[in-house]
Amino acid sequence: MKIFDLTDHLEEFYPLGSEFKNALQAVMIDQKFKKGEVITSNGVMPGIWFLRKGLAKGNYFDLNGNEHITRFWRQDETMLLAEANGGTTPAADQIILLEDSLLTTIHERSVTYLFNRFLEAAKLSSKILLNDRNKAEIKSHLCSLPALQAYQQFCMVFPFQRIMQRDISCYLEISPSWLSDVRKNL
Repeated sequence: MKIFDLTDHLEEFYPLGSEFKNALQAVMIDQKFKKGEVITSNGVMPGIWFLRKGLAKGNYFDLNGNEHITRFWRQDETMLLAEANGGTTPAADQIILLEDSLLTTIHERSVTYLFNRFLEAAKLSSKILLNDRNKAEIKSHLCSLPALQAYQQFCMVFPFQRIMQRDISCYLEISPSWLSDVRKNL
């Protein structure tokens, strides 16, 4: 599998001019994270990271302390922490790295500069938000299916061998014991 850089990945969403690509490449920052590290957004603007290598989940905890997993991200995907439903519901409060990972990000001040300087930044942003909404629709679709079918489709979409069963059951909104029964029937 080819490892993309951030500009290659963003061009899959929207064509980028050479000046914009050069500006992007000048402000990209690569960071290594260990398994279990947590990433949060500063809340001022959506946090965007490109997962060059690794696996991650997005989650939040409800008032009763129950975890809700809203996303899984694999290598070469854009991870986003932003408000869902017009700013009323978090898509995820944090990102937890499930493996040692390499991420590319852009500092908040650089994002502001890019938005103010390049018209394609706004169009690119809307494409990234749409892609994140599509990830939410995958979860919604899987949770609407019977457990066996949901798990089978989950295994076709995500690298299930690399994800803990507890996380899969949380994502599919079924109990771990129910998931265990489903797996026995396969």
